[in-house]
Amino acid sequence: MSHKNNEEVDSLNNSVRSTSRVLSFFNKSKEVIIHNEVKNDSVILECDPELNTINKNERSYVESNNKLTFNVVFGKITTKKHKTWDSDGLLEVLGKNAVLKDLDGSIIGRTTVNPQCLNEGFRLFIASKEVEIINLVSHDVNLAGNTCESIEDREPPRKKFKTSNTGSCLLAGSEITSEALIMPSFCTKIDGIDNINPETEQQVSVDACLTNVLRPHQRDGVIFLYECIMGIKIENNFGAILADEMGLGKTLQCITLIWTLLKKGPFGKPVLKRVLIVTPSSLCNNWKKEFIHWLGSHRIFPFVADSKNKPQNFKRQPRSQVLIISYEMFVRSYEEIKEINFDLIICDEGHRLKNSNIQAAKLLQEIDCRKRILLSGTPIQNDLQEFYTLVNFVNPIILGSSTEYKRYYESPIIASQCPYASDDAQFLGKDRAKELRDITSPFILRRTQEIISKYLPRKHEMVIFCHLSEKQKDLYSLVIDTWFDNMISEKKPTHLTIITALKKICNHPVLFTKDKDNFLNNNPTFLQLIKDDNASNSNETEYCGKITIVRCLMRNLKKTDEKIVLVSYYTQTLDFFESICNVEGLKYCRLDGSTQNVARMKIIEQFNSKTDDSKIFLLSAKAGGIGLNLPGASRLILFDSDWNPASDAQAMARIWRHGQKKSVYIYRLLMSGTIEEKIYQRQISKTNLSEVVVDANNLSSLKLSSSELKDLFTLTLNTDSLTHDLMNCTCCDEVILNELSDECDDINKKEYTKNIIKKKQSQQNLTINQLLDWQHYRKPFADNMMQELMLKQVSKHISFIFKNTITEKYESI
Repeated sequence: MSHKNNEEVDSLNNSVRSTSRVLSFFNKSKEVIIHNEVKNDSVILECDPELNTINKNERSYVESNNKLTFNVVFGKITTKKHKTWDSDGLLEVLGKNAVLKDLDGSIIGRTTVNPQCLNEGFRLFIASKEVEIINLVSHDVNLAGNTCESIEDREPPRKKFKTSNTGSCLLAGSEITSEALIMPSFCTKIDGIDNINPETEQQVSVDACLTNVLRPHQRDGVIFLYECIMGIKIENNFGAILADEMGLGKTLQCITLIWTLLKKGPFGKPVLKRVLIVTPSSLCNNWKKEFIHWLGSHRIFPFVADSKNKPQNFKRQPRSQVLIISYEMFVRSYEEIKEINFDLIICDEGHRLKNSNIQAAKLLQEIDCRKRILLSGTPIQNDLQEFYTLVNFVNPIILGSSTEYKRYYESPIIASQCPYASDDAQFLGKDRAKELRDITSPFILRRTQEIISKYLPRKHEMVIFCHLSEKQKDLYSLVIDTWFDNMISEKKPTHLTIITALKKICNHPVLFTKDKDNFLNNNPTFLQLIKDDNASNSNETEYCGKITIVRCLMRNLKKTDEKIVLVSYYTQTLDFFESICNVEGLKYCRLDGSTQNVARMKIIEQFNSKTDDSKIFLLSAKAGGIGLNLPGASRLILFDSDWNPASDAQAMARIWRHGQKKSVYIYRLLMSGTIEEKIYQRQISKTNLSEVVVDANNLSSLKLSSSELKDLFTLTLNTDSLTHDLMNCTCCDEVILNELSDECDDINKKEYTKNIIKKKQSQQNLTINQLLDWQHYRKPFADNMMQELMLKQVSKHISFIFKNTITEKYESI
């Protein structure tokens, strides 16, 4: 080197010691890239114009005959500060000889290199191309049967785990296993390739950084997804529906599959090059966060499309192989996205596509990509036609046309659900439901939360019924009477208006009386009720019905370190909660539709923090009922219900999640005999429909007649729980049996027991989440139970309770 160049190198050596940034300089028309300092003492750089590489002095080189293969990007040589790349490629290195190839295997150029310099981020020049190394794909050590894996991803297990003698099963308290996870091999043809030779097929293994954190059911899920999208499950079909319930880690399972197939494949090259993930807008950043959390930013570069980062920029960043986009942005950017070749599409909360007529479903169907995964904890939300739409999206035509499906499957199954269906109709419906399960079960995987119960604390779920206050009864009856009196009138309020009014009254009278758009504002009877109410000095914060329970929980929480989530579908109700928090002197967080996406994560992280003194989280079920993790709270109230059981289930799953350390209490509040309870009964039939078709372990069918589900606006006052009445439950008989004297004649006692069993058998088909197996309580309630629920002070306001407990996690052996 010249004296001038030596001065440049000395200057650069000093820069290297003081910063970790990538630096570059030019020597003899060659660009030299400095990535980091090898030693803390002297660093001597030498530029070799013949090799176009950087040799580091005092670093021994041992020639190796091992073949190294790297993922790289390459482009034209340029001095621009922000480098853009033209394409992806592979760099194959044997000894000192390096060959640059494009992804089709065509040779672009050759050069000689020092293999010890070839680390992630290293740049070199080959055949007028500038090349940057992304990562090491394989390290062929020429050992028969050895599965190759990226050196950078060979991570030791985080800790040792106890295993059984076989080494493949987890003990009761274990969460994860470090055992290698290898994808199954092909036994049949795939993608038109017949008679695959097992000797030429390579093992596809999951990197240790992921196998170390996967739970057993998640490992099974990854294998299931792999078999589906590779066509192993069903020939010439490459779709899958992962229908796990909330909290089982659907996101992690997909990330594991994506990362594995972006790097590897059974035939010597990666299966995937680009992946499209379509998700609700509130979950876009959550997906990116999960990728970084499990893989690290040095491995994966997910691209989130938003108003600033357009999908068209995705193609200009070859290191970003995963595009994450919201359904709304996907529709707006379809023209740009359809020009990109994707090898896998994942639709999160895929039940959004249940209607094939919506634009997002139509456009996604047109994307030229056969490998499709749909994620949904609720594959059937309303009817079997929606189920067909979802199945047809992942594996088109497997169920025939929509008309054929309706005639052969849907109609017989629904007919068998009728409470007065003939034996033949019931038999045919069950037979067609079984046939439908048999056809779809190979590519639909559904696991319930029972699987993760061993990893989470105990969960108590309650359905709590309350009676209307006198003021609520008067308003409720007035709305109903107004509806029936004006049934023939052209000016009668719509069904939706009446439903909304009744639900508001159930929540709290003031939500209806203070509504400026109230359709009764000119009604004389209504005005008189308001006048009488004002005369009695009743105020807006009067506690009645469900609000009484909320107030009681708030006050009792002040004495503990627990937090609570209050969920409602109405922002007006959340406003009312705010006023109660202020009256009770409680700090709160709030997330609704007006909360910006940027602020959402900050609010959630703040609430989950142990140092935060917010006791209440006010949550809009529509805006935040999906995908949010709130383990900072151990209690949750679902204050009002939706027609869709899946929406309620999603909302109630926010706190019983990974990271929860305390026992969880979930309260669903209903007003007895009102529209709320009838909505709940409607949910029963919808939930059961999902169980009949998707869950092969639950073949029961609901037997509520149409007359019991109609007449939505009728108020039933003489009941503690209309739902319990319709079940004809035997719990009261069992109470009598338990109270029989020990001196009672054994024969009479046995006869009484037989009658109970007979009655149970006649009602065994009535179920809502195994509601008959739940505990049933009516007044008087035991003090110890009400103390545990923090509701002892308001026992008199509660008419009935359904309670179910999922036992706490097993103790480690």
